[in-house]
Amino acid sequence: MEMIGSCLSMVALFSLYISTNAILVHKPPIIHTNHPYLNIRENSPIGTSFVVIDASSQTNDVVTVTPHDSATAARITLVPVKVGINSTYRALTKLIPDRETERTWYLTFQAHDSHGDTLWTLPLHIDDVNDNAPFFVHDHFHAVFGFGLTVGTKALHVTALDVDEGPNAAITYSMKPHLVTHPSSRYNAFDIDPSTGDITLKETLQHGQSVYHYQVNATDGGIPQHVASALVDISILDFGVIG
Repeated sequence: MEMIGSCLSMVALFSLYISTNAILVHKPPIIHTNHPYLNIRENSPIGTSFVVIDASSQTNDVVTVTPHDSATAARITLVPVKVGINSTYRALTKLIPDRETERTWYLTFQAHDSHGDTLWTLPLHIDDVNDNAPFFVHDHFHAVFGFGLTVGTKALHVTALDVDEGPNAAITYSMKPHLVTHPSSRYNAFDIDPSTGDITLKETLQHGQSVYHYQVNATDGGIPQHVASALVDISILDFGVIG
């Protein structure tokens, strides 16, 4: 019985030894950064540093960090600062980020030592810069009305768009006579809402067949500002005079 007990004790100790070493063997490295939210301005030059990545081995091995997939490898370069049980890498851009093409880069890194691998995906958010000008949905807007158009009537609506975001995409409309060297006061008859692009009649129209030529501008709210232009023709027909 004493021999059986000794054998059982040895088996238990051996099992504990195996179990303990198994736990150690399967402890993968730890990878992390002190910046949980990462962002970079679009159009940042290639080679821009945007984060420092740290990796630590739990089994006292040398740990390395590499891009895990081809998409990550195409976007960033990892430059080793220190390699050992505790390793540090600096991430640099290999592409110029463009928010209008891709708003977020999802980067996956692999920390590796002789006892395992750890994968870690880190989103890199692309911040907008004012690199796009507004554009009108049409180059030329036309409207024809009879003389009886009443003050306050919306004569026309113009629309401009901007693919940037936030203040960079906020559009303000303005309007001025087009190709008129000395515009008369009659051009004050129409005005544009700076926020909506609605062109309305402000003053009572004078008799006679007339055409109003305007240039409308769309200015964004970015720095520096960008401006787009389009043409507006408003024809007013006095049917009594024509007939």
